[in-house]
Amino acid sequence: MTIDSVELRGAEKKEAFFRAAEEEVHAFAFTVPDVEAPNGRINCYLAKTDSCSATILVLRDGYKASHHYHPNQDGIWVVLKGRVRFFGGADEKDMGVYGPFEGIKQPENSRYGFQAVGDEEAWLMQIAGFPQGAEVAKRIPIGAPPAREGGVKFDMARPVGP
Repeated sequence: MTIDSVELRGAEKKEAFFRAAEEEVHAFAFTVPDVEAPNGRINCYLAKTDSCSATILVLRDGYKASHHYHPNQDGIWVVLKGRVRFFGGADEKDMGVYGPFEGIKQPENSRYGFQAVGDEEAWLMQIAGFPQGAEVAKRIPIGAPPAREGGVKFDMARPVGP
């Protein structure tokens, strides 16, 4: 490792290693953005690295994510508010309706979708892991996506400290 063309060794190299990683630390705070969501979904990005991410989806008006799968993306989904129905497999079978602090684990290449149910806005946290790195993750639709796919996007990251 070199910094400003100076070869680092021993303790200096170790310290530079830690400092480079620590420069990437950031805090976040989730608040629902005061915006219209024409398609019924707002994506609030909390944090992302090369190997994982955390996002809260604000789902309105019965928003439905179409049947799809992700190569190289494992997912853990936790409902924070409201109720969300998950469906999956070849025939979009019902996997259950989940309320606050309930959810599912969704391994890479498993087919799934979800939909907000009821009249209340739903908040759904997605914790995603990327075994081969986030840059090669993708979303593969099964069939035609509905007209309301996607969402308004917001980054919730902020500097660490007071």
